[in-house]
Amino acid sequence: MTYRIGILFMVLIIILLGGCQVDKDETSTNPSEIDKDDLPEVRAFNDSFTREFLQSTEETREGYYPFVSGTEQFKMDFPAEGVIGQKAYFIKEERYEEFPIHIKTETGSKVRINYYSDDRKELLKENLNAFKKRLGYDGDFEKLKGDKQSLNYAHYERNGFRTYVGYVLNERDSGGIELTYKIDCRDEKEEICKENRQSDKKRAVKWMESVQFINGDEGEDHE
Repeated sequence: MTYRIGILFMVLIIILLGGCQVDKDETSTNPSEIDKDDLPEVRAFNDSFTREFLQSTEETREGYYPFVSGTEQFKMDFPAEGVIGQKAYFIKEERYEEFPIHIKTETGSKVRINYYSDDRKELLKENLNAFKKRLGYDGDFEKLKGDKQSLNYAHYERNGFRTYVGYVLNERDSGGIELTYKIDCRDEKEEICKENRQSDKKRAVKWMESVQFINGDEGEDHE
């Protein structure tokens, strides 16, 4: 009798565990575990390459989803209407990564990200100067400093484009990330850009602040 009771008890445990697993699978928010037809109807999830980097179908904030880089060295909020340019994507182990993000908006926006694992605080001036040279920008950066990382920010307009740039530096370890957020303001889009000047800046800066290093201690909000 005791033996039979033991068998029945084990069967009951297995059934309960199986039920828990089914519930877990049904509520999973990992894109790789969800049927394509059940994913959010946004460009980011409709693009198979972009979808590989997205960590959940739950928004980090309205219109953005959690993203982790191919090097697994940084994360950020990824725009729902953005897609990564697969042909222009490049990665070299955990040392370097670069890619563009094309964002569908009423004017059209393009983001470019370059990650360098060897950038350090003592090389900040040289790295910023190199970044400025590649941009063709000769102005100053405004430094927004945090406890674990800092953001050097600037913006300018030329040739019909509104550009926001940032350089995120890991203050506790090595690592630097160049960010370029470019908005098309040419021709008929010029009036829209004038109306969106403040909202464009707010959106660009908030996105830049979402870029966080994840090696060791994760970054925190900028002060």
